[in-house]
Amino acid sequence: MKVKQLKILVFTEGYSTLLISFPGTQNSPVTIYLYIGSSTENQDVDQQAERLAEVYPYDIIVREPNADPGAKPKLDRLLKRLRSGDRLIVKDVSRLGRSITQAARVAKDLKSRNVKLVVDNLEPLCNPTLSVFTLIECAAQMDRDLLKDRQAIGIAKARAAGKYKGRKAIPSKLVKKAQELIAKGMKRKDVASTLSIGESTLYKYLALAKQKET
Repeated sequence: MKVKQLKILVFTEGYSTLLISFPGTQNSPVTIYLYIGSSTENQDVDQQAERLAEVYPYDIIVREPNADPGAKPKLDRLLKRLRSGDRLIVKDVSRLGRSITQAARVAKDLKSRNVKLVVDNLEPLCNPTLSVFTLIECAAQMDRDLLKDRQAIGIAKARAAGKYKGRKAIPSKLVKKAQELIAKGMKRKDVASTLSIGESTLYKYLALAKQKET
C-alpha cells in the first residue's frame, strides 16, 4: 500500500494551503485539498492543521518551505486546481469568503464542477438528507434576509426622524431623450456621452423607467 502524504504549503499573512494527494487508480486519480486560512499568527494556522490532520489522518506530514514573502495568498489559486471528483476540506465556512454570501458563491461553483466540499464544523451537524452546499446556501439566504430587515428598520427610523428622502426621482426628460436616440439606432455608449452621463447611469435610468412602465 502506498504511503499517503500531507503537504502543507505555508504562505505569508498567516494563510496556509494544505494539499493532500494520493494516487487512487490510473483511471480515477483522486486529490483531496485542505485549505487553512487565518488573519492572525501561524499559531492559529497550526491549530487548524492539527485539528484537520487528526480528523483526516495521513501517514506522513511534510512541511514545505515558506513561499515567496512577496506573494499574496489567494484562495482562487487553489480553487482553480480543483477538478471533478476532488475534495476540498476547510475548517469552517469563513475560510471560503469574507461573507456567507461570498462563501455560498464558492460552494455553488464547486458543486457545479462536481467537487465535494467538507466543512469540518458543519459535518457533525449535517442531516444525511442535507448537503454542505444546501446548508451554506440556507445560511446565505438567512444573511440576505437579515440584511433586508436591518435596512427596513433603518429606513423606518429615518422616516420617523424626518431624515429619509427615499430614492431620487428619475430625470424623465433625460430618459425620454435617451430612448429617442436609442430608437434612432444610436449606441448606448454614444447616447451616454451625448447626454453627459455615465454609461452605467444610463443603464440604471433605463431599467428603472422600464420597471415603472410595468
